[in-house]
Amino acid sequence: MKKLIPSFTLALVLCSVLVVGLGAQGAITINVTQVDTSRFPQVDVYISVTDANGNPVRNVSPSTFRLTENGQEMALTAITRAGEQGAVNTVLIIDHSGSMAAGGKMAAAKQAASTFVNLMRPGDKTALIQFDTEIEMLQTFTEDKNALLTAIQKIVPRGNTALYDALNQAATYFETIQGRKAIIVVTDGMDTASKLGREAIVQRASTGGFSIYTVGLGAKNSAYGSQDGIDENILRELAMVSYGNYYYSPDGSQLSELYQQLSFLLQNEYKLTYVSPNPLRDGVKRHIIVTASGVASTRTDFNPGGVIPEVVSQGTSWLLFFVALVLLIALLFAPALWQAMREHGWAWPAFVRPALPFAHKPQPSRIKLTDSTSTTHSSQPKPRIKIKHSATGTSQTMPWDENADKH
Repeated sequence: MKKLIPSFTLALVLCSVLVVGLGAQGAITINVTQVDTSRFPQVDVYISVTDANGNPVRNVSPSTFRLTENGQEMALTAITRAGEQGAVNTVLIIDHSGSMAAGGKMAAAKQAASTFVNLMRPGDKTALIQFDTEIEMLQTFTEDKNALLTAIQKIVPRGNTALYDALNQAATYFETIQGRKAIIVVTDGMDTASKLGREAIVQRASTGGFSIYTVGLGAKNSAYGSQDGIDENILRELAMVSYGNYYYSPDGSQLSELYQQLSFLLQNEYKLTYVSPNPLRDGVKRHIIVTASGVASTRTDFNPGGVIPEVVSQGTSWLLFFVALVLLIALLFAPALWQAMREHGWAWPAFVRPALPFAHKPQPSRIKLTDSTSTTHSSQPKPRIKIKHSATGTSQTMPWDENADKH
């Protein structure tokens, strides 16, 4: 009995510690951060699990995750633990418009970017873009930290703000990249110089297959077009439609800490893999819901791509295409070929010549030819036109001949 009391006390203490730990952790939320359909019908769903402070929760058992597509539970073919989801590919976009020179914002943005680069893991790749009126790729995707740090130090403030064009340019670099893809963009101004419109960049962000984390730096509630104001509405919208997050920083003092947090979040996600039961890229949105034990569920949509439902294999589609092309070419040159055959005296054999219902049939002539020497009489009226043979056989005079009455 004496031995049981210490054991019971130890168990009670452990339970109390666990309860206190869960209470300190607070509410846990789950969010989809990217749906990768590059290998469709295989679908990779990246999710983050965070506590009340926005920090990643790494100890969720993979076996507790459940995923449904259009209400049907999917059999997960692979589940990774936090931090094992693979390499992270990130484009860092830094606004270097003239307003970034004020208040040390440019120096703070460069320091934050350097912090992110220094936290890269082996296999992670990062690219660097600076923008003002023009868009400039300072460094393509690389694992080389020294190359990235050197490129960051080249950034100097100048010009206006072309935020939408910079995001659009970053999106093009992801077209040949697979895996986790993210954009982190910091700006202190509204878009005043982009060629691409607001609706177009929102559409690109919602279907690009990457997430955008926007950071608004500096003054709020400034007039539209102001160099020292931020458009929080568009920054929130871009983050929302791409499964990212929007952050606000009144000055540059918090940027390094924020970039450190973003690095930690991206590197500690879970990845759920399944095969969609509908393998057609039909352009129709699919609804997915992800749940886990003790974690609030999340719902999102994804589009597998495509417009016309795929009903045949790709090889058969190409065969049908070439057959249709040959038929069109044949129809195009058929009239010229038929004309050439007729000019050379060629014709279809009678037994293969089609009998067309609209073919011309010879009609009896309405003009009757008679000879003046004929002795045959008929009760029918005489024809209006006669062809007479003259006695000499040298000429024939017709009623419509000029001066016919003179002969």
